[in-house]
Amino acid sequence: MTQTLTLDIGPMAHGGHCVARYEGRVVFVRHAIPGETVRARVTEGGPGAKYWRADVVEVLSASDYRRRHIWKLADSLRAHENDRLPVGGAEFGHITDQHQRRLKGQVFRDTMQRIGGFSIHDQRLPLASGDGEVHVQDVLSDGPYHGLHWRTRASFAVSAEGSLSMKPHRSNELIELRGMPLAVGSIHESGIFGFSFAGADRVDAVAAGAGPQVTLVVHERTGLPQPDREALIQRLLQLHARNPEIANIVLATSHPEPVPSGARGGARGSARRGRGGRSGPGARAQDLPAPARPDQVSYEVVAGSRTVTEPLPQPGPSAGAWDGVPAEVVIRPEDFWQIHRNAPSCLVSAAHKMAQVPEGAAVADLYAGAGLFTAWAAGLAGPTGSVLSVEGAPGSSASAAELFSESPQVEVLQAPVESVLDRLARRDLILLDPPRTGAGERVITGIDAAAPREVLYVSCEPSSFARDAKSLMSRGWELADLEVFDLYPNTHHMESVALFRAPRRR
Repeated sequence: MTQTLTLDIGPMAHGGHCVARYEGRVVFVRHAIPGETVRARVTEGGPGAKYWRADVVEVLSASDYRRRHIWKLADSLRAHENDRLPVGGAEFGHITDQHQRRLKGQVFRDTMQRIGGFSIHDQRLPLASGDGEVHVQDVLSDGPYHGLHWRTRASFAVSAEGSLSMKPHRSNELIELRGMPLAVGSIHESGIFGFSFAGADRVDAVAAGAGPQVTLVVHERTGLPQPDREALIQRLLQLHARNPEIANIVLATSHPEPVPSGARGGARGSARRGRGGRSGPGARAQDLPAPARPDQVSYEVVAGSRTVTEPLPQPGPSAGAWDGVPAEVVIRPEDFWQIHRNAPSCLVSAAHKMAQVPEGAAVADLYAGAGLFTAWAAGLAGPTGSVLSVEGAPGSSASAAELFSESPQVEVLQAPVESVLDRLARRDLILLDPPRTGAGERVITGIDAAAPREVLYVSCEPSSFARDAKSLMSRGWELADLEVFDLYPNTHHMESVALFRAPRRR
């Protein structure tokens, strides 16, 4: 029988759970708020476990910051009433918007102290508040959204019956969805919920530029028999015909062996032309040998187009020489792009406010993706400057190569960042936006050896940022500016932008 505990809830910890104690044992509790008294059902842990995990099922003494959860399926209280688990992905939905950001700020500061070994209070940061705190900033300023309708990308599992579904936290159970309120309206209100995707095991929905059109990448189940595959394609064509907002549908097929070059992408039955094929004086896509992957994927256009278009934010005509820098980028829907509808403009604005990129500057953009920050740097550096754009993912790098094919100041390299550290010398600015795992010691060592004037670090994970910041600061780098943004409302995640200045010895 599942054990239920009565707990006094302590502080919020990194990862979206609060800390409580029961008979001396630590219990990580989700769906709670610090200061509450709750009853929580143990979801993981036995008599010999060092700690337990639990979900709130009843609130005995509620926080003033508790509200009715913004998403019924993610509400642990209503889930308990219906004898099921809450879906993951909205673990802060029961907390008022402002208090979510307050708790995230506390977690960020604690993580810097615990892992980074430094106190935010001790850094001389140009904070407008003047209180020495880093406040997590709201970026949904265009309406009372309560943290809803911000995701331009969402991924769904497919149940055995073909319904779009999501999993609870740390569970493989599938819960059928009737909508996705964190997603922009064009996804949330589309005809994909209630449609049968039988034969697929995952569906990715993309609303490029937060616009009205939706692109679907439908991942067919491995080993799907050909008749079932054809039936899936026919249903997808019907979905496209009945729902004008579903503009593009791409079918993704996994293969146990590498896919022949003529079998990837394009219209149905045709080969996809390599997007890096266009060459220009500025976009030299130098493809290094990629390690063989056991699982390759081919893409087939069922309806519409193979690509989507995302706008590229620019700080404004007074910011620098923008002639020749594209205003939008064409990418494939499976390529990485910031998922919050306001994230590109928010992050570019933060970079523009912090970093110094005069005309003629030399910049390196690491983990560059399809070129969001590369475009910003190229616009400021102008034709007399230089920007090295480095991305390991072939698809995103190919998009960047095509994007900057007419920008002579940009060089695009498709390569792991670790393999190009010797190319970073004599840079005014090195910008990096690594994955959640962070840059790591080897890359930080290479950046330090390159001796740029400034380093701009964009991070979606406080713990890996704290580790890398500690490594930079131990070498004498100064944390000169820092902003944290609530790019993932109703979740525990956050995004930070930090500027480091070179040691004085340089």
